[in-house]
Amino acid sequence: MRALYTAATGMRAQQLRIDNIANNLANVSTTGYKKARETFEDLVYQNYAVGSAAKDSVRPSGLAVGTGTRLTSMVRDFTNGDLAFTGNEFDLGISGRGFFAVESPDGLERYTRDGSFQKNADGELVTSAGFRLQPGIEIPEDAERVGIAADGTVEIYYKDAYEPVAVGTIELVDFINPAGLMALGGNLYAPTPESGEPIDMDASDGHVSIQQGFQESSNVDMAEELIQMIYAQRAYELSSKVVETADQQLQVVNSLKR
Repeated sequence: MRALYTAATGMRAQQLRIDNIANNLANVSTTGYKKARETFEDLVYQNYAVGSAAKDSVRPSGLAVGTGTRLTSMVRDFTNGDLAFTGNEFDLGISGRGFFAVESPDGLERYTRDGSFQKNADGELVTSAGFRLQPGIEIPEDAERVGIAADGTVEIYYKDAYEPVAVGTIELVDFINPAGLMALGGNLYAPTPESGEPIDMDASDGHVSIQQGFQESSNVDMAEELIQMIYAQRAYELSSKVVETADQQLQVVNSLKR
């Protein structure tokens, strides 16, 4: 019976939904994490022939039975998370749109909202995985303090010096469709044809700013995820009940005697 297959597609779809909810909840404390939400679509419909309509008339509707559902995409929500104060001079939070550009060890440019930067052995600003910030910012060994302005300007304060020295600017990039970015893990994203090419941003126009000493929290809402989990669980149970009912019907058919 078609109901067995249709119900199975519903159970599969809700299982994938639970998997995504589990990933969102697991990353509730991940810096800069962006939650993902599932989108589904109904599968092809099977049309049945019906009796002829009356002469010179057209039926208002046909007869078609669906064959289930399937997951079509995971849409990532890039709304800002809360900025949490850390006091670390190399922790940077983005207020507004945009991404930090970093360079992977194989020379590829990746993008992240995770602004938890540190210094490496050469004084360069890098991610916790060692990916260098692009364009590169090098902090001199004898620097006493580092100041990073809202527009990304990096200034070094030396001991007994009256004026700071600018050593570079932290630049942000954006995408026409951030939801099209490919998540790589490690808080990193890669551009795709769906996201478009990176666009340089001007942090001095007031629409976006870099906050020194802050980290962006995950935008996962635990209450919302728990509600979605309950919905998915109930939908899974109802689909499994359809499987049981269809199986019982088949048993009745098999028990019929000629």
